[in-house]
Amino acid sequence: MLAGVLVAASAVVSNAQNTVINIVQDVNFKLTGYYQLTPTENSTTFFRHAAKVSITNKDIINLLEPEVGFIFSADAKLLLISSTTSNVPPKVIVRDRFDGERFDTDVTEYFSAQVLASIEETKINKNPLKANGTSYDVVAFEMNTAKSAFRVQGFGNVHVQTGKHEGEPVAIVHTGKVEVNGNGEYQVSVLGSVLPVALTGTVQISGNEVRAMEE
Repeated sequence: MLAGVLVAASAVVSNAQNTVINIVQDVNFKLTGYYQLTPTENSTTFFRHAAKVSITNKDIINLLEPEVGFIFSADAKLLLISSTTSNVPPKVIVRDRFDGERFDTDVTEYFSAQVLASIEETKINKNPLKANGTSYDVVAFEMNTAKSAFRVQGFGNVHVQTGKHEGEPVAIVHTGKVEVNGNGEYQVSVLGSVLPVALTGTVQISGNEVRAMEE
């Protein structure tokens, strides 16, 4: 059973009415966008020029700020929050701190993730639950904001491991690097236009933390 991004199965059910058990993972983007510049020419030749722009977590978080009405700190990070009890797409949140207090902002409306395929070659001990192996996963990420609208999709040969809650193994988690490609539109500079881009790069998904969270 798929239960969110890079999560394959679970053995946890929360007894609290408004508390759910989720897998929390860091997600880090290193993308390059190629875009077309204005052509030039001389007396004999016509030239088409391409340029490139880097897109990282910081850039994505900056694009999300006007959508959610917050200015995030330089320490803010992107997380995937995946359910262990239902096969639903994960939430994407920005985690930050203000006056020493941690707060999470759900940005799934503007930046989403989806597992398109997950094929495992895995050994899973039943009692206690322990998983080890490989999964061949296809995942997609899509952003839709005023200054960007793009989708990247890719394949990853990722590691399967066990996630623990309060010291007990409760979930099977996938972690690793996904090679992605895609396209869309992106504001290539602070004062620049939103231009068509061809995208390539990697998405690193890490962490096997399992937490009880209020909903």
